[in-house]
Amino acid sequence: MNDYIIQTKNLTKKYGNNTVVDGVHINVRRGHVYGLLGRNGAGKTTIMKMLLGLSSISAGEVHLFGQPLNKNQSKLYPRIGSIVEIPGFYPNLTGTENLQIFARLRGTIKKDAVKRALETVDLPYNDSKKFAAYSLGMKQRLGIANALLNDPELLILDEPTNGLDPIGIAEIRAFIRSLSTEYGKTILISSHILSEIALMADDIGIIDKGVLLEESTMAELEKKNNKYIRVCVSSQSQAAHVLEHSLAISDYSVEADNSIRIYDTTVNPEELNKRLVTAGVGVSTIQICNDNLEEYFKKITGGAGIA
Repeated sequence: MNDYIIQTKNLTKKYGNNTVVDGVHINVRRGHVYGLLGRNGAGKTTIMKMLLGLSSISAGEVHLFGQPLNKNQSKLYPRIGSIVEIPGFYPNLTGTENLQIFARLRGTIKKDAVKRALETVDLPYNDSKKFAAYSLGMKQRLGIANALLNDPELLILDEPTNGLDPIGIAEIRAFIRSLSTEYGKTILISSHILSEIALMADDIGIIDKGVLLEESTMAELEKKNNKYIRVCVSSQSQAAHVLEHSLAISDYSVEADNSIRIYDTTVNPEELNKRLVTAGVGVSTIQICNDNLEEYFKKITGGAGIA
């Protein structure tokens, strides 16, 4: 079984001479929530539209469920539910009546599909309340219920918490997590809100100006932004040997800039320097760092932070 539900290779979208998505590689693992994070206009929605066939692909490849999207759309798309643009619900009809119309248009087979979808998002079935009287949070839930009508394996949700108040955001966030943990759904979600992606996602892709800058698990990203000791050395291999055999430190990472990050901050920097120098390792810098996620995003995007 393929562990990846979505994989893209060099996915590119151009409008004339303007490249809005530039050679993006995305890997969404089965049963995980993948957060696509970036400022407004970064290319998030365009990527989702290309995955769903709502926008043509200028270059690159898309694989869904381990199969190439090209020429397999008819059998792959029924396995996907999505919210990319707000569905055109009828304001004078109830939530149930609206979903019944969408179910008929979609050809949903299961007779209880509408009831099950509403129950999943905690909205009443056969309620008399019209869509026009729904709160924004209820409207978002109904949109997700519409995406769930065909009991999809994959959900693609574009900014599902956009415009909600803090309580509504917390409710939708908890609901999205439950879709993954309780129902086994794979979810690709986009947002420009750093704090929300950090609380929802298992994996994250950071996109800026159409370029995917980084893809990692949230655990890896959080580890990068914990308190750590950064030491710049003349030889990383020699330094690693000193850490493991002389100081019994295993919780560290070797970085590309000839530095090492030591996450065991109980080590004394003076003792660390002494052991390295005694072993013949040149040390140019030792510093205690305490970056947070906001600072990290500012650094890698080269500008202002994300909300």
